[in-house]
Amino acid sequence: MPEKTERRAVLPNASRGRRGDEEKDKRRGTGRTVRGRETRRRLLEAAKEVFERDGFLHARIADIADIAGISHGSFYTYFVSKEEIFTEIVDSVEVNLLTLEPAPADADPVERIRAANEHYLVAYGANAKIMRVIHQVSTIDAAVRETRLQRQDAFAHAIERRVRQLQEAGHADPAVDAGYAAQALGGMVAYFAEYLFNTDNAFGFDLATATDQLTRIWTNALGMKDPGTGKAGATGKAGAGKGKAAKGKDKASSDG
Repeated sequence: MPEKTERRAVLPNASRGRRGDEEKDKRRGTGRTVRGRETRRRLLEAAKEVFERDGFLHARIADIADIAGISHGSFYTYFVSKEEIFTEIVDSVEVNLLTLEPAPADADPVERIRAANEHYLVAYGANAKIMRVIHQVSTIDAAVRETRLQRQDAFAHAIERRVRQLQEAGHADPAVDAGYAAQALGGMVAYFAEYLFNTDNAFGFDLATATDQLTRIWTNALGMKDPGTGKAGATGKAGAGKGKAAKGKDKASSDG
């Protein structure tokens, strides 16, 4: 995916646009106290569990409150609706998925791409169940769909800037259009993550080999060379062994 950028992309946040300051001020205990913050955290964790189990349409506020250990009525002290708490979960999961810490200044450009691909795949695997629900809701909820598209566009622009930086530094082929590359390569990794974790994975792909191969495709597409050898087709590391790769998949799957 997306390779690590020098600074974080500014990603849209749906929850900020769905409620005004006046409405927030009417609610109590939404983070002003340690107890309030803890209750809110439990509600978000409980809601994620219920959405993953029942889907959005069948999820009930009563079930969320029960798992969080609070009364049904107390839910509304923190969130006005099921839609609002779901939107906040969407924000949290997707911003985490698409936000990468800046790489060290002396990091190898190929290793940056590898680390970014691995981050995306591992984060997706850890949130595969809720990502499935988010995708379903985005097909029926225009607000969720619009925010996801805005967030993806912002991230694509961050990738595009990084591709241009690689070209200016002489690491990538200047003939490659950075905008096309950002959309194509970012979309490739996003689709592959969905296939790896949210299908029956008929081909038996695993996390470590996927990281290696997606990185190779990235670097080849950009015309990058191995910094050590100066030859095209860099991957940063040799392909991982099958046993190690399988362990990587097992770890990501257990997180999800």
